[in-house]
Order: sequence, then C-alpha cells, then structure tokens
Amino acid sequence: AARVERLRPRWLAVVGVTAYRAAFDDRKARIGPQERTFGSTRVWVLPNPSGLNAHWTAATMAEEFGRLREAAQA
Repeated sequence: AARVERLRPRWLAVVGVTAYRAAFDDRKARIGPQERTFGSTRVWVLPNPSGLNAHWTAATMAEEFGRLREAAQA
C-alpha cells in the first residue's frame, strides 16, 4: 500500500480474487474494479491465469484484461 501511494499509478491490478480477498480482508470482492483505492489509485482484480482456475477460459480472461486496458486508457 505504501509503495502504491508513493508511486501513484492510475490503476493497481491484482491477479487473483482469492489473493486480493486475503491481502485486503475483503471477502466480498469480485473480479473487476473495486471500491477500495490507495490515494488516487484505483484497484482492479483480474482472474488468476493458473490452470487450476478452469472456469476462466483464455477468451474470458482476455476480455477481463481488456476491460482493464480500456479503463486505463480512458
């Protein structure tokens, strides 16, 4: 959190909703943009590309990564 506040990127991408939930104690987090911010930095949770994450296909993961790219370009 301190590094993000120091560097102030527009977006922080966190790969893996389970990792995000554990790191930020947010059991209700879902894939996509989050309400949490670090100063002016917005947070986006992306699906984990692990092969164990079978319900996300390459195509649906690409869509979600694309949604973040569009938000970052806006």
